[in-house]
Amino acid sequence: MSQPSKDDIKRQFGRMSHAYVESATHAKGHDLQLLLDLLAPQTGMRVLDVATGGGHTALAVAPYVQEVVASDLTPEMLERVQELCQARGVTNISTQVADVEDLPFSDAAFDAVTCRIAPHHFLDIECAVREIARVLRPGGIFALEDSLVPEAQELDQFINTVEKMRDPTHVRSYSEKAWRRFLEQAGFRVGETQIFRKTHTIADWLRRAGADDATRQGVYQAFVEALSAAREHYEISFQDDGTPVTFTDDKLLLRAEKA
Repeated sequence: MSQPSKDDIKRQFGRMSHAYVESATHAKGHDLQLLLDLLAPQTGMRVLDVATGGGHTALAVAPYVQEVVASDLTPEMLERVQELCQARGVTNISTQVADVEDLPFSDAAFDAVTCRIAPHHFLDIECAVREIARVLRPGGIFALEDSLVPEAQELDQFINTVEKMRDPTHVRSYSEKAWRRFLEQAGFRVGETQIFRKTHTIADWLRRAGADDATRQGVYQAFVEALSAAREHYEISFQDDGTPVTFTDDKLLLRAEKA
C-alpha cells in the first residue's frame, strides 16, 4: 500500500472530524489520565498539543496550566475543538493549523508538548520528533501516547496491515525500541514509560474511520485469517458464527525531557 499524502490526511480527518470528537476511546479512558499524570502539568506552563484531533488531550491539560495551543493539520478538527471549548467555557486554549513536520512556532516556545494517538499518521516521524524538540525549551517535557507494535515481525506486520486497510492514512505504528531511538537522536532523555492495552470493538473502530463495505469485509477477513500468534497477542474474539468482534492492541505512554 502506498504512503498517504498530507492532503489525504486532511481529507480523511476533515470528513470524520465529528466521529473523532464523539469517540469514547479518544474522549475518555484511563489512558488519558495516565498521560496527564506523566506530564505532571504545572500552573505556569505553556503547552502545545500536537495533532490535537478532537482536542481531548488539550481539554484535559487546560485546567492545570496557563495556556494550551491545540494544533492540527486539519482545519475541520480545530473547528470542533473551538466548539468544545465554547460549550465548556474553556478560555485558555487557542488553535493553530500546523504541520508537525514544520511547526509555525519559534524555538523553545513551549514548556511541554503532548501528543496522543496520532504519530502513526506522521509521514516523517523523525522530522516530527525533531520539530517537537525544537519548540521545547531546554528541560521541557514531551508526553506521548501512541499505538505500539511488538518487536516480533509477524505481530508488527499484522497490526500495521489491518490499520492501513481500515484507514489508508495510517502510516506506521512503531516499537518501543524505535521510539527510544527517535527521541534520543532528537536530543531527548526518555524517562518513565508505560505500556497500556486497549480493547476495541471492531465495528466501532471501522465506523470511526468511515470504512466502506468493501473495506470492512477485507478487514474482517484479515482478522479471520490471522495467524495464531496474532490471534493470541491481539486477543481477537469471535462470535459463534466466526465473525470477529474485538481485538486488543498496545499503547506506549512515555515522558521524555529535552536535554
